Amino acid sequence: MNEQRKVIGIDVGGTNIRTGLVNEQKKLSDFERKSSQEVFSSSSASDGLAMHLLQYMKDHDLHREDIAAVSIGFPSTLDPSRRIVASTPNIACLNNVPVADRLEEALHIPVFLNKDVNMLMLYDMYQMELPEKGIVTGFYIGTGIGNAISINGDLLYGDHGVAAELGHIPVMGRTALCGCGNEGCIELYASGKYLAELCRTKFPGIHIGDIFEKCADDPDVQEFVSSMALPIASEINILDPGYVILGGGILQMKGFPKEKLEAEIRRHARKPYPEKGLEFFYSQPSQENGVIGAGIYAYTCL
Repeated sequence: MNEQRKVIGIDVGGTNIRTGLVNEQKKLSDFERKSSQEVFSSSSASDGLAMHLLQYMKDHDLHREDIAAVSIGFPSTLDPSRRIVASTPNIACLNNVPVADRLEEALHIPVFLNKDVNMLMLYDMYQMELPEKGIVTGFYIGTGIGNAISINGDLLYGDHGVAAELGHIPVMGRTALCGCGNEGCIELYASGKYLAELCRTKFPGIHIGDIFEKCADDPDVQEFVSSMALPIASEINILDPGYVILGGGILQMKGFPKEKLEAEIRRHARKPYPEKGLEFFYSQPSQENGVIGAGIYAYTCL
């Protein structure tokens, strides 16, 4: 092991948990993926994570003195202290769990937690060489709508730790029940959840991954893209950001109409500004981004 201590970065997803070592130069090594179901098969989510980390360290011949910190991104809301995972819709065992305290007790290593989308944006800001000064907004549209906001280099958390829950803006006249417990959230109509249902009901013979290549001109698909622009434009009108990052699995699908999305965002953005000053950046897909972002976050905390 190099004399320089490194951070273990973890990106927790509903399907896979990605883990790797990140050094202070933001370089990744010893990257691996493991099934989330396998990690969380024990009765306690924190016990499962502790066993995963101990096994990872054993497999890569790491000792506690080699590790400066463990940093984990969750698809969750966290408490204001970012020590407790409050709510994780897709991983039921990760609700109201004091993950940081329990892992520190088990590992005797500092543990830092954050939302996975914040980790992703930290990586994107580094990779795109965006300046910390000013406002950067990140929109990551996959199964749901992920959102992160940086103001002068500081992530926006809000007084209760749950800022930037953009997918839960209510839509007038809609009453479908969202996983968050509210009705009519925009996420139900402008993310992968809706697109999957649209494919099932209207395009049963077409794989969801081919929907934009084969059906981009369909009015329902066009309306879906227009709906995606609404929450993005709303936040842009509120914050007037200098940089807008667009990413997530939906935008990275084959044939996704980026020009259409940008045009719709501009159509709803306030004129002349912020619309005239909008600059879009696209996140590049990689399994490693969230792990490196977790490492970047840890080094700001140490």
